[in-house]
Amino acid sequence: MALRRIRRALENLVARVGPRITPAARATADSAAEVDKLDLAAIWRDPEIVTAWSAAERRVAPLGLSAQGGMNPGDRRALYYLVRYFRPERVLEVGILAGASTVHLAVGLADAWPNSAAGRLLTVDIADVNDPERGAWRRLGLAQSPRQAMERLGLGGMVEFRVARSLDLLAQPGEPFDLVLLDGDHRLETVMAEIPASLGRLRPGGLLLLHDYFPQLRPLWPRGRVIDGPARAVRRLQRAGWPIKVRPLGELPWPTKEGSRRTSLALLGRE
Repeated sequence: MALRRIRRALENLVARVGPRITPAARATADSAAEVDKLDLAAIWRDPEIVTAWSAAERRVAPLGLSAQGGMNPGDRRALYYLVRYFRPERVLEVGILAGASTVHLAVGLADAWPNSAAGRLLTVDIADVNDPERGAWRRLGLAQSPRQAMERLGLGGMVEFRVARSLDLLAQPGEPFDLVLLDGDHRLETVMAEIPASLGRLRPGGLLLLHDYFPQLRPLWPRGRVIDGPARAVRRLQRAGWPIKVRPLGELPWPTKEGSRRTSLALLGRE
């Protein structure tokens, strides 16, 4: 308990002053992909991906993923498109809830690497998302846990589920990732630590994907809720000298939530 309090105090301190940017950390951040010049419109209208999405949607439909099961359906579709376009070999997802985003990442990976075992997805959550009684999937009335969903899709061997703190997992040695999705604990102090730690685990040319990123801390939808942790974390890191740039995905070509096409997804790469 005392160790946990000390760790939390250190995270709060980092959130106030910003993590120091060392030459090694700068080199790590500089090796991430450049996001400014990405042609997002070309990704959304890519004819091969558009056709593949129609088939993927039919495969996923029997799972009965609800619109309330975490990430909204429009954002899930964007995940699929991004994975198909960038073709990452190794993906880390932080924050799973009922597994809707996990499903679309995994299906995108399977379609990006057909007839190959190259695509792999590691997911981490502080809770056991597959718990038969206390998992979010049970509370949301889904017919299967995230792991069972992977098995139904024939993708069980591609996806690994871990129960851990994201920062503990990122601190462990291991293979680098091509894409990291941060969608877990959105508190400022956590995201402030997760972004540098994730950059340190990226393969050169890799990308971070943030969810619940609100530019200028303004509402994106009529109900007006703002989750400020990710955007504030990026600002503080930039002020501390981290050479990072965020590219909000903005408006998608399809609906997301509350009658809108706006998304809170944002790509993070080098400045």
